[in-house]
Order: sequence, then C-alpha cells, then structure tokens
Amino acid sequence: MKTITITSVPGYNEWRIAARECLAQSIPPENIIWQSSESIQNDLFGDTEEVTPAPIEQMKHSIPKSVLMLFKYALCHQDISRFALCYRVLWRVIFQNKNLIQLKTDEDIMQLMTLAKAVKRDAYKMSAFLRFREVALDEQEHFIAWYEPEHFSLEIKLDFFQTRFKNMRWSILTPYRAAHWDTEKLVLEDNPDPSVCPDDDRIEKYWLTYYTNIFNPARIKKNAMLSSMPKKYWKNMPETALIDDMIKQSDARARKMIIDGNKR
Repeated sequence: MKTITITSVPGYNEWRIAARECLAQSIPPENIIWQSSESIQNDLFGDTEEVTPAPIEQMKHSIPKSVLMLFKYALCHQDISRFALCYRVLWRVIFQNKNLIQLKTDEDIMQLMTLAKAVKRDAYKMSAFLRFREVALDEQEHFIAWYEPEHFSLEIKLDFFQTRFKNMRWSILTPYRAAHWDTEKLVLEDNPDPSVCPDDDRIEKYWLTYYTNIFNPARIKKNAMLSSMPKKYWKNMPETALIDDMIKQSDARARKMIIDGNKR
C-alpha cells in the first residue's frame, strides 16, 4: 500500500508528478492512499510507504490535453476524494479504455464531470462578482479585492485578470491564496491577511450611483437574480447593499415610469 501526500493547494502539479511515478510502477488505484492538507485518510491496512515523485521525463504514457485539462479543473474542487478519483480515471484511460472520457454514463466520469463543472462555474463567478477597491501602495495606485470562492479556483482565472487588467497593479485575496500583479510579473502568496482590503474607496460612490440608475424596476425577477447571483456573494459586492431597498421601491418606481411615459 502506497501513501501519497499532496501538500500544495490545489495540488494539480504535485498530483500529476506523483501520478506519473505510480503509473511508471504500475500501481493500481486500490493500492494507493491519497492524503492532502485538507484531509488525511487513514490506512486501514497498517503500514504505508511514502512515494517519492519521479521526474516528469520518466512518464511513458501520452495523455490527451483535453483529459489533463479536465483533471486540472476537477483537482481545484474542495472534494477530498478528488486525487483518488482523478488517478482512478487516469489508470482506466491508460490500461482499460482510452475512450473512457466519452462514456458519459460511467460513474467515475460522471463524478469527474460534476467536479470540473462546479469549478468552472465557480471560476466564472469570480470574474463576474469580484470587486476591486483602490489603495495607495508605494505612492502608486493599487487595486485590491477580497473574494471567497467555493473551490480553489483563483489560479484558473489568473490569465483572465492578467489580460483584462494588464496595465493595472492589483491584488486578489482569497482565504487560501493571494495573487499580486505589478503589470509585469505575478506573485502568489499563501494565507493572505484580508484586513489589507479597504471597506470602500473614492470611486465606489460613483459606481453605486451608476448601478442605481441602470436598475430597471419593471424587469425585476428576484428568483432569477438570486439564481445567477446568490446571496453568499453579496457581502463583498458594494452594490448589493442597495438591492433590498430597490426591490421594495420597485413597484412605485415602475408605476412612475409608466406615468412619465404616458405624459410624453
């Protein structure tokens, strides 16, 4: 029985190297115990042997990039069984069925797809609901955002933020990691301090005024809004402080719009 401890978060690169070593030794999934920083599995068989990952160059199997990308998303999930699941699927793809990923009714594939989809959705939410606030750092403009993803999805969106805000100095803080961009290089920091993120900034009042003005009370669909923007994200979005009052006033505002329209 082999024990593999993944110490990094989310652990994709570390898992990939360890998986290559296990494949090189033809170790089946049932003979591996995967441990992580979030959860340590107990070895029911007693003695365990640590695996020392081998260099990537020793890997002899060729895995499609699409499959590796699917693993990358799934391994960013919070599910503690993700490492064992991905290795099990990898083993089956190599030694049993190279087209396994196409079997949408396979239990392992369904679980893998579920994890990957959840992470993709979580990553999209980050790009939609993250809000930067301005601070002065080293006498220069710097923008900081605090965001609480459901999974380890920060790394998945870093290319997006680097491209979208290429010429802006920014920091994105999450409970497990922060990313700092200075317009040239990206630096990652584990376990950042959320207190460095300000409660507001000088331009926030303009954003709130704009948000209030674009709110259309005649088209409000609260259930649809909560479905696309769940309340768990609201505490880090300044405009959401206005929503309850705008909903309460929506009927009166809608009637006023109708009356004003009839006068024209």
